[in-house]
Amino acid sequence: MSNRRRWLSALVGIAISAVALWIVAGTVDLRETGSILADADALPLVAIVAIVAVQVTVRAWRWSFLMPHGSDGRRLRIRRLLPPLLVGYLGNAVLPARLGEPMRAVLASRRERVGTTEALGSVLLERLIDVATLAVVAFSAALVVDAPGWISQVLGVAALGGIVGMAILLSVGIQPILAIADRLGLERRPALRSLVGRFAASVGGPGRRRAIGISAGVSVGAWLLDAVSFWLAAQAVGVELAYPAALLIAGFTVLGTAVPSAPGYVGTFELAAAAAAGALGVPPAAALAMAVVAHVMTLAPMALGGAASLPVIGTSLAAAAREAEAGTEGPKPTIASSSIR
Repeated sequence: MSNRRRWLSALVGIAISAVALWIVAGTVDLRETGSILADADALPLVAIVAIVAVQVTVRAWRWSFLMPHGSDGRRLRIRRLLPPLLVGYLGNAVLPARLGEPMRAVLASRRERVGTTEALGSVLLERLIDVATLAVVAFSAALVVDAPGWISQVLGVAALGGIVGMAILLSVGIQPILAIADRLGLERRPALRSLVGRFAASVGGPGRRRAIGISAGVSVGAWLLDAVSFWLAAQAVGVELAYPAALLIAGFTVLGTAVPSAPGYVGTFELAAAAAAGALGVPPAAALAMAVVAHVMTLAPMALGGAASLPVIGTSLAAAAREAEAGTEGPKPTIASSSIR
């Protein structure tokens, strides 16, 4: 991404976050929210940190199924993928344009000496699976709690899109894009075509069905854990919330953060969570307090983990960001394994 496009993306995200914060501030008594936060119970907050630790480990395990295998032909170990994953979360928290996603792919490919193209494809595939499974889970929760019509309709459309998307990933993936590119003349540039072909092969298709199926199952488990964090956040601020309702709020919130925003999803997270909780009858100030607790207690531990992981990998955040922006290809074939299984 060029500097101009990067800055434009950052400005658009900041503008959207500012609007979201303005809407929240105009509809919620912030003093009451502050009072609720000041009286928050600390015990559920500790539990949220424990849940986040489990979640990150589960997500690293899932990523190991989607990443290229190492030179020994085996899946990469979770403990090797955890530091790049955490640095990626740190990047998403403090850098614009979701730079943490390509950052972790590049870091993992360099550290494990596997193809950067396939590593980038694994991250895209992971995000697609995440969105698809979350939409279905959130819609199911909406049906269980008999959510307001507008929430059920939004999540129903998202769930339908997720089901269609998963069907495409399991059948042809993004290979049709390669065929279209060939018709536009890509086949006359063999080096670039090879690069695009490797990327397309890593993002779905028959050869990736097992990895996609396992990852989808793990993703469902991860989202169920995420809902526990929201349920604990509600307990911390004195909101009585059933688990299915917490699952609905969590799903709606995370899907809401898919729109461009400032680093750390500031504003969009709070607006989506408060809107979903409010629609389920939670008072506005309490809904915002719950959203703030859930946001801070899930984002901060991952960001701190990313900061602690930088010296483990032997890099800095600025250097990792530069590598991700450069978008360079991974190690040479003689020293890298790019096998996708």
